[in-house]
Amino acid sequence: MKTVKKSRRNFLKYSALLGSLPFLATNLKAAPLDGIKRLVLIQHPDGIIPEKWYPTKNGDGSFTLPEMTSPFEIVKDECVFMKGINMVDIAGHGAYQALYRGDKNRDSIDQYFAEKFRGNTDIPILVQKTSGGYGGRDLSYDARGRSIPSTLDVDTLRDKIYTDSSITADTSASVERESKRLASIKKDLDLMMQGGFVNDDILATHQKAVDDVLSALNNLDTSSTPVNMADWKASFDARVSTGNSFDDIAYAHEDIILNALKFDRCRVFNYSFGADVWDYNMPCDDGNSYPYHNSGHAMNNGAVQTRKQTSKHVAQLIEKLKTTNDLDGNPLLDSTLVVYSCEIGHAANHSGKDVPFIMAGAGLEGGRFLEYNNENWNAVLVSIARIMGENISSFGSFGSYSGNGLDGLV
Repeated sequence: MKTVKKSRRNFLKYSALLGSLPFLATNLKAAPLDGIKRLVLIQHPDGIIPEKWYPTKNGDGSFTLPEMTSPFEIVKDECVFMKGINMVDIAGHGAYQALYRGDKNRDSIDQYFAEKFRGNTDIPILVQKTSGGYGGRDLSYDARGRSIPSTLDVDTLRDKIYTDSSITADTSASVERESKRLASIKKDLDLMMQGGFVNDDILATHQKAVDDVLSALNNLDTSSTPVNMADWKASFDARVSTGNSFDDIAYAHEDIILNALKFDRCRVFNYSFGADVWDYNMPCDDGNSYPYHNSGHAMNNGAVQTRKQTSKHVAQLIEKLKTTNDLDGNPLLDSTLVVYSCEIGHAANHSGKDVPFIMAGAGLEGGRFLEYNNENWNAVLVSIARIMGENISSFGSFGSYSGNGLDGLV
């Protein structure tokens, strides 16, 4: 028996992976991607300092990232940074509710694609925040304009995704795909045993269970065969407390996204760093804590450091998507569009001008800084839809935008 004590952050990092093991018992619904993209929308509230956020162009055609976006240096070649996009006919904190739907009456673009993809994966969409509140405002809305509450608790998120009692293989294609899932899980188990993050005897038990199920799947000769894993599931509980720090909670949320994508459990995500941070002092990498919202009003170093903190999380998630393969052995980022945004441009005056958007992943050539001239943000939503395969010319009504999306983006 070998037990190695690790830091809380490392334990939390691997707890999301451990939490993915029970989902192997789910009824198969995932279909091959066949060119379908995955969509991850990420948002932070309360604005930016434009000169500390937007890149500076150099004489040789390259660009330099200022402090707020400096964490993106590790994935700079994967990202497109955009400036000159305006929220039209709406501004300030009220723009939060319209950010992903282009007005205040229709569905948000995440729910739009969740319905398009419904039936292809077990979970149509995952809507989550690191914290709630902000007057009950949400980012995700259905076709009738009703808000979709975000899930905050990490254990609840795991329970929503990773629970059931048997594998049912309905077709030979689904058997092959489930075998890929199990083989990928087995590799993760092997790596975890080498790292000694938890009791190896427990992992060895689950490794044997995976081998048994793989053997059963490989020897199937009927079109529909259930493989009961209830006994295996009953012996394993991977849930842990997430602690209280922003970093711990954010890393746990992001690892859930990564694993849900890796094992093709869900293809659409709406993820916010929270919007009740008015009085929250965020611990930052410079060793200090700053009031998130009020630092924005002051436009001081606290605003720089707190927004830099959220940029770090997004950049690291993009890096993980780049270095993590899907079930078919391809980098997740190759088929995943990541959109990072905020509903306010200038944090102090709550302007809807120059609201920040950064995109990375599927359908994009990275390493670019695009400057627009007061472009309607509905054009961003149209661009997202077109990258995702929808040939539309409008999404939302504010500003009456109609067109092919942002020029030069794709």
